[in-house]
Amino acid sequence: MSGFKTTLINCRQCGRRILVRAADAERGSIMCSHVGCGAINELQKLVHYDESIVQGLPEFGQLTYLGNAESSYSLQFGRNVIGTSETCTVRVTRFVHEGRCFISRRHCTLTITFDKWTGQLRYQLQDGAIDDTTHTHHYSLNGTLLNGIPLQKNELIDVDNGGIITLGGVDRFRLTHFPIPPAMLDTYKIELGFNPDRTQ
Repeated sequence: MSGFKTTLINCRQCGRRILVRAADAERGSIMCSHVGCGAINELQKLVHYDESIVQGLPEFGQLTYLGNAESSYSLQFGRNVIGTSETCTVRVTRFVHEGRCFISRRHCTLTITFDKWTGQLRYQLQDGAIDDTTHTHHYSLNGTLLNGIPLQKNELIDVDNGGIITLGGVDRFRLTHFPIPPAMLDTYKIELGFNPDRTQ
């Protein structure tokens, strides 16, 4: 293992320090040499994934309306402003209930980023949206709920696959993540070498 520097770790069993050499890191484990111990310490390599993987993805997930006229809306990487306005990334239908639409023009923001440590897309929801001209945050009139729980102002919360986003307390949408296939991830894996702070 070129460029590897010897380092010390704590044994997972006895807690005493062990010297890790290049051969140990290459093998992926080291046996504690202290008298009475002999525990095998598995060494983990620190790995992350190259964010350029997102450029080759065919999609980034979708929102499915759960009302009578079920319809789906595609999402894009980055900021997705959801609402009825023509300026929204995801422009939804003005669903009318007893003569009223409860979805604001720029109701909420669903931001999709790439988590380089897990190799998967991350979906974060916030009520309202930033006005591109004034750069101020405007909140929805009737609120945003995630799985039936109202979002607080300024709250940015992760949405799991299958999470239900409710706009205005009435119109429900199911979020479907786009899972990045393991075979594709393997081609974007970057090994950062042995991590001396982590043992199994």
